[in-house]
Amino acid sequence: MSERFGRDRRLGRRNEFRQVYAEGKVYATDLFVCYARDTGNTAQPARLGLAASRQTGAAHDRNRYKRWAREQFRRQMVRAGTELVISFRPAMASATFDQFRSALLDVFRRARLLES
Repeated sequence: MSERFGRDRRLGRRNEFRQVYAEGKVYATDLFVCYARDTGNTAQPARLGLAASRQTGAAHDRNRYKRWAREQFRRQMVRAGTELVISFRPAMASATFDQFRSALLDVFRRARLLES
């Protein structure tokens, strides 16, 4: 497994985000909302998009949350052909990394996104 988070693992265009929002399933926690869409294309790696509005804190805080999410996405074996968008909530301001990691892994398990 590659430890890189290359361009092929990212959602970047607005229409890609909209497609995940429209067609994906929603998994909500106190810290974030995760939208997950199965593309059915197992040849394509899992891809991640991140959304952090100004309501979630200052720029350095939003960047930290995004780093945490990218790190966990890279380390977990998310099923190929899955597109995820994680939208952070203001409650992230009081969360620790361990709380975030635990909530994200719980969502991954509930959504059955991890490879066996």
